[in-house]
Amino acid sequence: MTLRSATKTLLVLALGLPIIQSVLYWIAGMLVSMGDEPGAAIIRHVSTGCQVIWSVTLVGLVIALAMLVLSERSPERDI
Repeated sequence: MTLRSATKTLLVLALGLPIIQSVLYWIAGMLVSMGDEPGAAIIRHVSTGCQVIWSVTLVGLVIALAMLVLSERSPERDI
């Protein structure tokens, strides 16, 4: 996997995971209102996993972008 494709993948995850978290939060609320507490607890655990993956993705995206910028710099511009 090249650095550009890894950065694209991380960007998609960084933008998509908050949307998935919002939907999971809504589903958990719906399950609670229907009286399904165990189902809501499972959805909350999945949402927590998404939050962890999102945090790791943000850190990875910053590192990948830094590596991408540094690899594209030409040495003659460094003064």
